[in-house]
Amino acid sequence: MNNNYKNAHTHIFTMNNAPQNFLDLYLPPFLAKGVDNFTNTDLGAWTIRLLASKNKGMAKRYATFLQIGKSKYQTDIFEDLMSRYPNETFQFVTLCQNLEYLSVGRSVSGFEGQIEEIIDIKRKYPANILPFFGLDPRWKSSGDEIQKTVERYFETQIEVGGTYIYPFQGLKLYPSTGHYAFDVKLKKTMEWAADNGVPVMTHTYYLGGIYNYSREYITRNLNPVDPYTGNVYGIPKFIEEKGGFFGNVFNGQTRRSCRSSCSYFLEPHSYESMLDKIKNLKICFAHFGGVGQIKASSGDNKESEQVNPYGVLRKNWFNQIQNLMTQYPNVYTDISYDVAECLDKKNSDLYGIFLEEANKSYGKQILFGTDYFMTEKDSLEQDAVKGFRNYASDKMLSSGNSLWDQMARDNINTYLKSKYY
Repeated sequence: MNNNYKNAHTHIFTMNNAPQNFLDLYLPPFLAKGVDNFTNTDLGAWTIRLLASKNKGMAKRYATFLQIGKSKYQTDIFEDLMSRYPNETFQFVTLCQNLEYLSVGRSVSGFEGQIEEIIDIKRKYPANILPFFGLDPRWKSSGDEIQKTVERYFETQIEVGGTYIYPFQGLKLYPSTGHYAFDVKLKKTMEWAADNGVPVMTHTYYLGGIYNYSREYITRNLNPVDPYTGNVYGIPKFIEEKGGFFGNVFNGQTRRSCRSSCSYFLEPHSYESMLDKIKNLKICFAHFGGVGQIKASSGDNKESEQVNPYGVLRKNWFNQIQNLMTQYPNVYTDISYDVAECLDKKNSDLYGIFLEEANKSYGKQILFGTDYFMTEKDSLEQDAVKGFRNYASDKMLSSGNSLWDQMARDNINTYLKSKYY
């Protein structure tokens, strides 16, 4: 058993691996372009470094986020991540993202270029990095081709110090980019994953994260037929957001509409037929549904969009994930991004919720993670880790472990165990 502590959820992709107009998802187009162009210059890069080093609060956070994302290579970001955990051998699940189908252009590197960079990092830091391979049904022309290509990447061992090791340890899904997790073109890969114990990580944060920017693209490419039941699962009726004058001018309502509508594809319920049919499939529903859903489950968040989440069931995602973990011992969740939001005083009660959940029947199915570097615009990695670690290290569970040991070591080891780890 590997006794190193682990972070089950990190990202190290650069803007070179993301679509060329990636910032359009978060900023008005004219501003996104300006920020992108400016930060590509020597002056812009210097300004970002200065803001990141000299300022405090939100200015520092956004500057740090941009500074990291604008790194030239993923190696630079991974080394920055490791530097946040000094004086110990920490291991990091790094989630490769197939970001080529967001309707805001293609990346400079291409998805395969991103993957080759990750393999090089595995050669350099084999004891630290645990890469997960990004999956998207639109990547190849058939399910057979996807499965065979994924297997080839996993099986092609790399030489490190005279020995050969597997480059990848898991799979990553991000359905809010415009597809269902049960898409028929992913079916054979999911079956292969279950046969080999390969863990899957899937994004499950309501109204948070990366989404597709084109209603027309989603409608044209979406396959809503669930191959495990033969039924049409559901086609979202795209939510129309009222943006007012400024929303119309700056496309703000378009971004909100896409974000709201694409959350439909993340609903935990949509995975049930897959879990029923593929008995040994290990899936981690990242983020436990998101802070909004965690707080809405207890009545602490009364925002209408959180109380009535968009999806087929229209039921709380935190509760849906709890139910799935109760039904399926191979279903996991993590507290990534949530742990960063704990630094906000209005969310400090989340620590207690995590402790309570860890003492339940499914407590060994909850993982520690941060969501670096996506968290850098809200908190600094080391602050989020220190805050939770200080709290969790002396909280003893009914299992006999501390909350920290269980979530940051033991549970993750069980989740990762496979032919490839």
